[in-house]
Amino acid sequence: MTQPQNLFDTATNDEYMPSRRVPDADAIVAAWVRKSAAVRETFPPVQLAYGTGEHERLDVFEPEGEARATLMFIHGGYWQAFYKETFSYLAPPLLEAGIRVAVMSYDLTPAVTLAQITAQARQATAFLATQFPGPLIVAGHSAGGHLAAMIHSTDWAAEGFPDVKLTGGIGISGLYDLGPLRRTELQPVLQLSEIEARALSPAFLHPTSASPFLVAVGADESDSFVWQSRQLADAWPGVASGVRLLLGRHHFDAPEDLLALALELLK
Repeated sequence: MTQPQNLFDTATNDEYMPSRRVPDADAIVAAWVRKSAAVRETFPPVQLAYGTGEHERLDVFEPEGEARATLMFIHGGYWQAFYKETFSYLAPPLLEAGIRVAVMSYDLTPAVTLAQITAQARQATAFLATQFPGPLIVAGHSAGGHLAAMIHSTDWAAEGFPDVKLTGGIGISGLYDLGPLRRTELQPVLQLSEIEARALSPAFLHPTSASPFLVAVGADESDSFVWQSRQLADAWPGVASGVRLLLGRHHFDAPEDLLALALELLK
């Protein structure tokens, strides 16, 4: 299926390309890689398979002593870039707070569909809930924020899993209404129909967990990224209690507030 040419909109596209809005984006990502390599040397993770596929893997970092909770982190990259190894840098502050960290990899588009990636995120969550009983937080950044919200709106029985009890969810600069992405340069890879975009948009779904979902977004993000967060907060009253603007944060440093958000859920 080819993208209809009249869908593309330059103004919309510019709003959803944070790597072009943050001048040192490439340097920041390179620093993620360096820091993560150092973390993996100091805190070697255990790799666990949540499925049979090559990328259906979790890196699990254990704190000293008994973990007070498990946090699964789902990375961004518009569902078409990165794997778990790039995001080990987020683990140390959480480990110091006694939180077990599981960083998830998943298959990438266009090799698989977004619906298949969503299914992998749900499978990883169900696996962790069984593997590590106790408080469980699912957090994600950007495209990972979308997947975290999809997990929060999962009918576990319908998906063939035992019920998963979440302590809470966190979306950092997430994407919750996928409709606008059909008008960007991402569409030839994502190949989202209007029906698929709506079915995979958390803003049009109902949360199945009563636990809180913290909607956070960098205050220096584009208007469209802030709008995305407001869409979910408005759609999920009572579960998502407003939008947390992360002051001084842009798209690439917003995940550094992950610990503060996680601790809010563990009060």
